Amino acid sequence: MEGPIDGHATSSVPGERTIDQPELPRQGLYTDSKVHTEVVEGSVQLKRGLTDDFEIFCDEGSRIGGEGKYPTPMTYMAMATGF
Repeated sequence: MEGPIDGHATSSVPGERTIDQPELPRQGLYTDSKVHTEVVEGSVQLKRGLTDDFEIFCDEGSRIGGEGKYPTPMTYMAMATGF
């Protein structure tokens, strides 16, 4: 069996995209992402995430040492499930 197809090398034209096809390729499809995460210096719970041209922050509520300024990590996970 052939190896998986590079998802970044497939068409982005509507109707030609892999997601528009009735079945996924038999050998599968792969994509990769590079991310960097860190705790913001001087904070207890504030974290920053970077990927490509995007920067996001997450925080925790004051009950566990955060300031509640951004969604919690679990909120991001729940949203990702819905996406």
